[in-house]
Amino acid sequence: MYWARATLTTVGLAAFGTLLWAKAIPCGFATVTHHPCPGCGSTRAVLALVHGDLRGVFETNPFGPVMAGILGVLVVQTILSMLRDGDFRGVASGRSGRILTRLVIVVASLETLLWIARFCGAFGGPVAV
Repeated sequence: MYWARATLTTVGLAAFGTLLWAKAIPCGFATVTHHPCPGCGSTRAVLALVHGDLRGVFETNPFGPVMAGILGVLVVQTILSMLRDGDFRGVASGRSGRILTRLVIVVASLETLLWIARFCGAFGGPVAV
């Protein structure tokens, strides 16, 4: 078992998640273009869901919590892979990995379609940056 590597990975992922939660990491796309990216609003949507604000989820990014759930599963797989193998080779592997990969593609595609629709004026327009 690779406890030290798994611990370091867990601490790093927790720090990154905390920075995202605290809104300390700005969206690079939005910073450069001054327009929201397809995933913009995801963190706000997750926070709205945590607070039981379903309207806030749909106003910001209804696919954000779904993607966050998928990424959460990948984080768990990453930690387990580091614990078992000492590297990332077990992440998104096997049948569950294929399913997760397809889910990421589907949800990212839906986020992109919603993003385009909002720029065309649907669903309240683009999310505020």
